[in-house]
Amino acid sequence: MRQKKLKLLYVIIIVVLFTCSACGEKEKTIVEEQNHLWIPATCTTATYCENCGSTKGAPLGHEWVEATCTEPKKCSRCLMTDGEPLGHDWKEATCAEPKKCSRCSMTEGESLEHTWSEASCTAPKTCTVCNATEGEPLGHVGNYKRTKAPSCGASGSEELTCERCGEHDVREIPQTNEHNFGKWTIAKKASCEGPGTEEAVCKTCGFKKTQEIPQLEHVDDNKWIVVKGATATTAGVRATHCKTCGKEMQTESFKISLEEANAVMEAELYLAFMGFSKKGLIEQLEFDGYDKKVATNAVEAMSIDWNEQAAKCAKTYISFMPFSRKGLIEQLVYEGFTSEQANYAADAVGY
Repeated sequence: MRQKKLKLLYVIIIVVLFTCSACGEKEKTIVEEQNHLWIPATCTTATYCENCGSTKGAPLGHEWVEATCTEPKKCSRCLMTDGEPLGHDWKEATCAEPKKCSRCSMTEGESLEHTWSEASCTAPKTCTVCNATEGEPLGHVGNYKRTKAPSCGASGSEELTCERCGEHDVREIPQTNEHNFGKWTIAKKASCEGPGTEEAVCKTCGFKKTQEIPQLEHVDDNKWIVVKGATATTAGVRATHCKTCGKEMQTESFKISLEEANAVMEAELYLAFMGFSKKGLIEQLEFDGYDKKVATNAVEAMSIDWNEQAAKCAKTYISFMPFSRKGLIEQLVYEGFTSEQANYAADAVGY
């Protein structure tokens, strides 16, 4: 495309001095003269004067637009071209898309049709060209037979020979995670002071399971035992205890009479130097003139460990004469101790 020429007209004023050839008189004359007619620069030429050919500046140079599939490299200013169009970079048609240029995305023709391979036992309907699938596998025909039973620690298996394709298929049966525990054994007995534990071992995998045995409730023996002896001036305390752990369950205070308090003091004197059974101590107080009821109340108002009293008596007996275990126990029972107290005493002295 031809560019328009921009004409620039410069007017120069020239003063000329003329001299008359006849008279010799001089005269000034102003002459107007047209000068440069500038033509703007192009991609390849600088700005120049159409009248005189003078130039100024430099050519603009081409502004190239890169070639495309259908057009060569072209200057956006003067439309000059360079080289050839790139041509399409075709990507062959697929089942899903027509033939397509990877450069300009131009398409040609239509997409191909899928070439289907029918579904089988293990694969769905599949295109042999693009591997697209449709639907689900048919699955094997026949019944699986268990070849290995699952357990708590291992998976099992089952097998099948397909009636359609003849393929031999083996599949896993997940492990059951259900242990076959044997008898539960007590590792720690539960009590009223805390829970216990019991354990069982799986007969299949050897896994050991431990579980808690709930803490037991306290069981009151409902037997009132003096835990703090009474005196003439202070009340005593008695309590019932738990049959299992001996914890105090119920408590109550009690008072004794002056005579009973005196009997208590006398009993303490006897116990200071020798052992007595409950029965023997009451009889001793009766011998000293106390009424049976007073003597009984006094002894029962005292906090006395009768097992230790039996052991004290046993030590006294064997310190001055020999005894068999049986003979020692019989002697202690004769003195008024219970069988349990007598056996405790025999153990205490070494029998």
